Amino acid sequence: MSISKKEQVNHNQLFLNGKSRLKEIDPELSALFDHFAFDEVLQYTQLTIKQRMKVTLATLITMQCVNEFKIMLNAAFDIGVTPIEAKEIVYQTVRYVGLRKVFDFSQVTNDVLIKRGI
Repeated sequence: MSISKKEQVNHNQLFLNGKSRLKEIDPELSALFDHFAFDEVLQYTQLTIKQRMKVTLATLITMQCVNEFKIMLNAAFDIGVTPIEAKEIVYQTVRYVGLRKVFDFSQVTNDVLIKRGI
């Protein structure tokens, strides 16, 4: 399964360098994911890319996906999510999943901001 032009455009909107570790180690899974995430799902949304990224970040916290959160947080900053918005997402999820489950995400957010010079 090859990635369509539409999927590639949507993918590149979030990941400016276009590189994917998953694509290198498992191209078939990468193609399935890209088709789903960057084509099928987007056909039914009316959210802006920035709104979708905020929802994605909150969801990754609730699912305890630290590595994916870090990747998507960088993509979120690249498309215009502000540091204040990112921190607020982390703060708001404490009420729903608890401080212990959010602590690592707070640290990742701080690390990414420091790495970006913010």
